[in-house]
Amino acid sequence: MTAILAASLWALAVNLVAMIPWGKLHFSLGFMLLLCFPYVLWLVAQAFGGWAVFAIVLVGLSLYRLPLAYYLKKAYARLLGRAPE
Repeated sequence: MTAILAASLWALAVNLVAMIPWGKLHFSLGFMLLLCFPYVLWLVAQAFGGWAVFAIVLVGLSLYRLPLAYYLKKAYARLLGRAPE
């Protein structure tokens, strides 16, 4: 599979999953796509190099910004020894 095709299919799948209502299916499909993310990055790195990988990492961070913010806030609260808000 070419890098462009893999990245395009991954981005399409992420956007389709984002349209699914929140629930168990939404989170399980999102987690599966998150597990596929390193493979897509590896394919793009092999084909285009580091700058393309940097761009795709920024896209991935943008797509998963709410769960990342939640877990970072939770980890920070645990580090300070208080209950997460």
